[in-house]
Amino acid sequence: MVDRLLNMALIGGEPILYLLVLLSLLSVAVVLERYTTYLRNRIDLPSFTGKIVNLLNVRDMEGALSAAEAIRAAEARVAAEGLRNFDKGPTVVTELMESMAMREQQQLDRRVTILGTVGANAPFIGLLGTVLGIIKAFNDLAFNSQGGPSVVMAGIAEALVATAVGLLVAIPAVVFFNYFKNRQKEIMSHMAQLQKTLLAFLGERERQGVETVGKAV
Repeated sequence: MVDRLLNMALIGGEPILYLLVLLSLLSVAVVLERYTTYLRNRIDLPSFTGKIVNLLNVRDMEGALSAAEAIRAAEARVAAEGLRNFDKGPTVVTELMESMAMREQQQLDRRVTILGTVGANAPFIGLLGTVLGIIKAFNDLAFNSQGGPSVVMAGIAEALVATAVGLLVAIPAVVFFNYFKNRQKEIMSHMAQLQKTLLAFLGERERQGVETVGKAV
């Protein structure tokens, strides 16, 4: 059993380096895809909110809905969902906007966990490559004792490359993982602000309707 494990360990750190290169390419692909997605979701929230508020102030529901549907950002889609169902009451609007916000969050979070996984595990994968490289170096010394310490030192130096590569793969992955998560939190905060704004108008509309009925009675 020990001999079999030793033979497996003697592959050295080179296969691990290939694995790290593949993980690096995967991380780059995810970063580019997610960055493009988040770039499409850029929105000038104060300007957008101000436009919606102005249209709602003059009771131009169709104009507010058209303004929201004209923007591709996730925040605008959540606002459009609320405006589209504005006549169904606060409870329905709240539930529909929250449901849309959850769907948008799922879209924003797609593949981001890959970066977190790579960032968390790449250093350990690199360390595994280093350990395997050291095992191979000492095994080579056992069968080539005439080479002396230089054989081991060369093998260890080569093995340490795996740890360095693991860190080089992990650090950018963690940086972009945190960046995308922060952008996601920012977008979700924008959605919550828009939801409160629309519900405030809806509440005022309901209140005015009750007052009108009261006066009529």
